Amino acid sequence: MKKLLFAASALALAAAMSPAVTGSVQAAPAKSSFCKMAAGQKNLVSWNAYYHCVSAAPAPRLTHHAAVRAPAGRPKNPYCKMAAGEKNLVSWNAYYHCLSL
Repeated sequence: MKKLLFAASALALAAAMSPAVTGSVQAAPAKSSFCKMAAGQKNLVSWNAYYHCVSAAPAPRLTHHAAVRAPAGRPKNPYCKMAAGEKNLVSWNAYYHCLSL
């Protein structure tokens, strides 16, 4: 009887430690509670990346294209220099046309 109990517990332990069971348990990390605080942060993109708030991986960037320069007819806005200190850097640059595509 002792041998049967020992064999059954060894079999149960081996089944619980198998890669099929443990692999599905470790599939994805849980979202951090800090994700709720992301809206009030200065650098939202790096905050979300650090705490794994966004599950989808960003698309790879194409680096083989030449950079397009700003048209010579439109000078850069002087407010572009102040963009680094702003909370929403993306909309600041979009509003004052600091980045040219």
